[in-house]
Amino acid sequence: MIVIIGCGPGHEDWIPPATYAAVKSCDVILGSARLANLFSMGDKEYHPLTGDLKQAIVVIRTTLIAGKTIGVLVSGDPGFYSLLSMITREFPDQNLKVYPGISSLQLAFARANIPWQDADFISVHGRDIKTIRPDFKKPMAILTGSDNTPQKIARMFLVKGLNPSISVGSSLGYENEVWFSMDAQNLAHDVRELKNSIVIVHPLKTPPEEKTRMGIPDHEFVRGDVPMTKAEIRVQVLAKACISPSDNVLDIGAGTGSISIEAAMFAKKGTVYAVESNTEAQKLILTNCRKFDVFNVELIPGWAPDVFSLIPPVDVCIIGGSKGRLVEIIDNAPLKEGGRLVITAVTLETAFNSLSLLNQKGYSAIETVSLQVVRWPQTSNLHLAQALNPVFIISAVKGGRE
Repeated sequence: MIVIIGCGPGHEDWIPPATYAAVKSCDVILGSARLANLFSMGDKEYHPLTGDLKQAIVVIRTTLIAGKTIGVLVSGDPGFYSLLSMITREFPDQNLKVYPGISSLQLAFARANIPWQDADFISVHGRDIKTIRPDFKKPMAILTGSDNTPQKIARMFLVKGLNPSISVGSSLGYENEVWFSMDAQNLAHDVRELKNSIVIVHPLKTPPEEKTRMGIPDHEFVRGDVPMTKAEIRVQVLAKACISPSDNVLDIGAGTGSISIEAAMFAKKGTVYAVESNTEAQKLILTNCRKFDVFNVELIPGWAPDVFSLIPPVDVCIIGGSKGRLVEIIDNAPLKEGGRLVITAVTLETAFNSLSLLNQKGYSAIETVSLQVVRWPQTSNLHLAQALNPVFIISAVKGGRE
């Protein structure tokens, strides 16, 4: 049997009698020296738990083969960014018993005197800081680590134009505990070493206005000399993309970012990856994201499909420009099975090639529409026709072909 034992902050004041009894019931103990010193080991076999998890797995497996019960000591709670998921994955058929502990999360919210049942939880310990969403409405608990310090998190919010109140806790439950609250502006300049802290970001009293717009007028975008998908076409592309709030979206040939920005407004909990090779367009994408207060667009400079290794699997892929590499793009796009693909084409040849490729690659629900938009702007007291270039919009679903 494997017994996973949560030891809370790692101080005897926070360990209940049931936890002592759990340790006593084990033949072998695996854990850090700091946690092991909290218990009376007697003649138990003890193995130190280090950062080498492969060695820990070997110790657990060897103990089980010998028919013994092993107790694994973990700080905090076993199920909160701890070893429970790893052990259940490595030993799916083993009899398992878990003893909870007081997590750093619980202590932090207790120090902040606020409930945590509706809070969002994120770990950036060894993870990309971009997983932190700046458009939050509930308290957000963040486990920091490595280079992702509380100060770096504060600076990230300031770059987005936000200055929330942030509480920081370090060594919670110990004599050297650090706990304080300040706004992001002050925290960004704090010189204390606050590694491996837990951070609570408090929602703004007046959160940023939530916007979802389709068909933003063209003149609202900063354009420069870069071509842009016109509003009437953009609306149809987004309608065919069917973007859900949690979708990740890939926009290839993003131009000024007009489609990326509107897609991001629909994919509020996802990320839009805007691939663009033109340096002027790259600057325009960033400028327009700031103008429209869109925080979930990530610019990927470079050519498709060369940069696809930088992009995780996506739910929607929009191809606005292929630079003659349509076959490579469709073959290598990180689109999930069942994901939606939308291609815009201004020539018959590109439309024909797109349809042929999608049929060859087993795409389903293939649809094609062509739009000829005519605007009628007023000049003096007359309205004169202003025709836009015809555009093909081809949509499909990856896979599903019987």
